[in-house]
Amino acid sequence: MVESRLQRTLGLGDGVVLAIGSIAGSGILFLPSLTYSLAGREVLIVWGVGTLLCLPMLFVFTDMVRVVPDGSGIEGFVGRGLGPRVAATVPVLFLSVVVLGIPAGALVAGTYLRDAVGGGMWVQLVGALAVLAGALATNLTGAGAGARLQRGVIWALLAVTITLCVLTYPDARGGYGAVAPAFGALGPILSGVVVAFWAYAGFENLTFIAGEFKNPRRDFPLAMIFAFLAYGALVIALTTTIAAIVPREQVNEVSGLYQIAVQVGPSWMAVGVITAFALALVQLNSASWLWGMSRLIYSSGRAGRMPRWFVQLDGRDLPRRAIGVLATTFMVLTIIGAVVPGLVVDAITLASSVFMFLYLLCLASYWRIERGFGKRLLCSGLAIFLLATLASVGPKILYPISVFIIAMLVSIIRGRRSVSR
Repeated sequence: MVESRLQRTLGLGDGVVLAIGSIAGSGILFLPSLTYSLAGREVLIVWGVGTLLCLPMLFVFTDMVRVVPDGSGIEGFVGRGLGPRVAATVPVLFLSVVVLGIPAGALVAGTYLRDAVGGGMWVQLVGALAVLAGALATNLTGAGAGARLQRGVIWALLAVTITLCVLTYPDARGGYGAVAPAFGALGPILSGVVVAFWAYAGFENLTFIAGEFKNPRRDFPLAMIFAFLAYGALVIALTTTIAAIVPREQVNEVSGLYQIAVQVGPSWMAVGVITAFALALVQLNSASWLWGMSRLIYSSGRAGRMPRWFVQLDGRDLPRRAIGVLATTFMVLTIIGAVVPGLVVDAITLASSVFMFLYLLCLASYWRIERGFGKRLLCSGLAIFLLATLASVGPKILYPISVFIIAMLVSIIRGRRSVSR
């Protein structure tokens, strides 16, 4: 069996592309409308709290890469603070996210295509599978080449969203009062924050790619900060535009951007552009996550936490086996999701709850590793807020807890078997 190392081929520009690609997937297509539908006038509070919640995590992730710069990411970091058995649950938790999130995102893109050209579920499914096939092809081209292919999509993201906000400003300028906070009930705000958390979930994916940066200590934090600022500004601008143009009771939770695109004339051109944009953007996000998760499986295999079968790289030093297994799983679950409609929003909420649970593990490990009083205090406060927010999802909290318990039991059993041998 050939076992080699992932190559350090990524520069700062590549890192920025992958950072934005990790977070700016299907979320930008539906989160502005979904958060407004959930929180109404309080939606800017939702985005403010979500942003403040994620900002400290950027510093945690930066320290994480300094502690474990080998590309093992959150798994290696959790292992440093909480031990190998808890760390062994991280790959399973992440896989429980992506098996829900990536198919859901692909189906959102397929929904845009279906609304634009008609054809029902079959057109939606074909569009979703085409997105996943593009993500697979991008991954098989290698790290540097794959990142270069994404640059055009990133610039399209910036151009399309800014243009959409500018062209709809005449219709929206009289309706911005729809997002003036009323400081009402806390429940809708917390529910909105859980969903909004999906917007910034993705930086942890970049930690698995840190081992392929030429200079991870310098380029990793810069890439995260740029992506955080750019994406946060775009999603808030789109949220206020949707709220100003479309009455709350008429907002489509999944295809909110489509609703404002039809306001731009000629509508057929705007709809065509937003549909192509949706497909390309979700392909970018799917490629970035397939990239990161395949590296996670590879690193876990090297550490003995997943089958050694995944450790073998191909002639181009790519974890082709992990890429293939993940891509096949995504496609199968996408087909199931298309046949059983109405699951997208629930899948996103469940996936967001797992992200929060993973962040809690990171904070617990950070508290054990970090000796500074100030950082420990900030870490404790953030963990308490995460726990309160996670509790607001109700019974859905059982999903990450169940996955964690099962993964922990499997880790303990495997450890005992290893000792007995």
